[in-house]
Amino acid sequence: MAYYDFPASDTSSIAVAFETYPALTHIENHMHRFYEFALVTRGTCTHNFRGVEAPLIVGDVFIIPPHEAHGYTVRPNTSIANCYFFPERLGQLTEYVHGETFQEPAVPAGLSDVRQQWDSLLETISLRGGSKKAQNPSVVTDNLSKQGVLHLDPAAAMDVEALLMRIHEEHVNFQYESEYMKSAALQMILVIFKRTRFCMPQKPPEPFAQKKQLILNSLIFLEDNYASPLTVKDIADASALSESYFRNVFKEATGLSPLDYLNWMRVVKALEYLQSGEISVADTAARVGILDANYFSRLFKKLMGQPPNFFKKSAISNKQEG
Repeated sequence: MAYYDFPASDTSSIAVAFETYPALTHIENHMHRFYEFALVTRGTCTHNFRGVEAPLIVGDVFIIPPHEAHGYTVRPNTSIANCYFFPERLGQLTEYVHGETFQEPAVPAGLSDVRQQWDSLLETISLRGGSKKAQNPSVVTDNLSKQGVLHLDPAAAMDVEALLMRIHEEHVNFQYESEYMKSAALQMILVIFKRTRFCMPQKPPEPFAQKKQLILNSLIFLEDNYASPLTVKDIADASALSESYFRNVFKEATGLSPLDYLNWMRVVKALEYLQSGEISVADTAARVGILDANYFSRLFKKLMGQPPNFFKKSAISNKQEG
């Protein structure tokens, strides 16, 4: 089984990568000597971990502990944000050790409380197996539970993605005590995971993974057609489900109604256009399938907390400063 090296070439203990897969991609089963978590930010994939396969959709996140094998099949036009980290090294500068010479580092006495803090956080979110605090096996009722997959609501998913962007910026523009900034952002992300887990039902419905599989075609359809006028029936037809049944399955799998999910997707796509700073708000709205610019602005502010002009002006300002 291949071991993948830590993807950062500097002294960092945290690395972030944003990957987009334009074509169907098979990522071989592999292991690593550090923690990794992955958040699906667009599209769908199938994750192979702990002897089972699970379908993953936008908002799904999983954590892979060291020395555990996993791999996945990524569908076209899928984006995944990955974070890699050594919890025992966070908050300090260290020299990166390549895989072939890797040795588990000793934790200095003065940092034992830091190690305990990270261990406690990683244990309580219970995404790794073999822990005394791991969930009761009787609760594990489907492949998603066996893999420790969490599904973040749209607001939490956007918060996590923004924090990952901040970690990446600290890495690229390394400044005074960037390591501590990156560590703090990662801790915030793990707390979001912990809160999500505590809000999960104690006993997930038996067919939950199968229901996610049922709506995969509709999610792919939305990725390809979000800018077109769509009804719930149009989206349901992509999965060959009746409209009423589809509404229930979709809400259970994503936490949103089909139209709320479509609006969220349109706002996320619009943010990409606005951050280019090159097109107007009205044109942005039209490009994502919303012809009423006033309605678009209200919807955007409701979901993002700021009006679209805020992000457009910020992008223009950053370009001028650059």
